[in-house]
Amino acid sequence: MYRLILVVLLLTILYFLLRQMFRGFTTPIRGGREKSGSQLQEEEQDQMIEDPVCHIFVPKRIALIEVIGGREYCFCSQECSVKFRAEHPV
Repeated sequence: MYRLILVVLLLTILYFLLRQMFRGFTTPIRGGREKSGSQLQEEEQDQMIEDPVCHIFVPKRIALIEVIGGREYCFCSQECSVKFRAEHPV
């Protein structure tokens, strides 16, 4: 009887170890691999940028980006852009 319980216990442990091992092969490891150009571009677009006028953080992909005086600024709205241009004439 004890042998049967021991065998079932060992088979159960073996099952879970093998299942975990094969899941590891199918799941990509992101930490050690280089990122492709599209992944880097997506991460850059999801970067949160602070509006210099109202100090609200917005994702770069939806921010209003303007070059003023040779420098790039990101705004949350057109109103903030107009207010910034009024306060900082070039």
